[in-house]
Amino acid sequence: MGDLVKGLIEPVAKRWSAVMGGPLLLFWLAGGLIVLWRRGSGAHPCRTPGFPVDAPCTIAAQRPLGLILLTAAATAVVAMSAWALSASAGFVLEVLAGRWGTSRIALVYTRHRMARHRARRSDLADRRQVPPAGLNGEDLDAWQSQNGWRVTWRRAAYARYPRVSDYQPLLPTAVGNALVSVSAEARRTYGLDLAVCWDPFVKALETPVRDELTAAATRVFARVQGLVCAAATACWAIVIPGMLQRLLWVAMCALLVWGAHRSLRAGVDAYCRHVTGLFAVHRVRLYRALGFTLPATAQEEVSCGTTLSAALSRTLRPGSAPVPYEWPSA
Repeated sequence: MGDLVKGLIEPVAKRWSAVMGGPLLLFWLAGGLIVLWRRGSGAHPCRTPGFPVDAPCTIAAQRPLGLILLTAAATAVVAMSAWALSASAGFVLEVLAGRWGTSRIALVYTRHRMARHRARRSDLADRRQVPPAGLNGEDLDAWQSQNGWRVTWRRAAYARYPRVSDYQPLLPTAVGNALVSVSAEARRTYGLDLAVCWDPFVKALETPVRDELTAAATRVFARVQGLVCAAATACWAIVIPGMLQRLLWVAMCALLVWGAHRSLRAGVDAYCRHVTGLFAVHRVRLYRALGFTLPATAQEEVSCGTTLSAALSRTLRPGSAPVPYEWPSA
């Protein structure tokens, strides 16, 4: 799963975009507005000396150089915070996916969360949908019509879990299980191990297709940033006067974090569906780029994918049958 997360984050970590900077700018704007409100009217933020505006106001008073330097410093702070978010996005996503360490508390909570997801997977695997007793005629038709939406949702939710037959342990979060399900499905359906096949697969894609993958990753990356900024916005409570106002601010930030997390889960699900579709349509490019023989039948595909993965990971068994190459013509 680490390689999948790396492939998700790496293309967009190298460049900043407007969608990435939005939540961060809102974070600093919220802090600036709170400071101005705390210190008086917006036209005279320096009329009340003291932290946190005393030092900036002293610098700004040294006109015109002080105002220029203060503007440059503020720009540098925003830029460095954007760089920090970009650099930490992969780690944040891995934490949200369930990378919590091996401490006693982490293991206990992980076991609890895994049990909940195991029960949820079992419930989603049950496709039986029995209508309530007494429904018939048009009422039964109406129930079946509305129940179709629930069946579709349950199938989509079940697809974001590895199967029991995959022998892939569940992760303690929905985000982690969605990412793991992509790797498990690629191995189960095509015999491909994403730990070694992901980078060659991405390089074998055509430029427009690779750009679509980068765009899907960018949307997830922006939602990770939005979640981090929503959580960090609670820190501005230290400059808000009054306990009740602080509690209301923290409660509002908690609501924003909940909404950002729901949005992130939806974005990860969309990204996983996109990756699954890419393998369904473009996996032939991986075989051709590496010089491997294409599977002749659907029944042979798992064994061919397993052989390709073993060759990439240098784990072909000694004495096994030779694997011929079919290099593409120049």
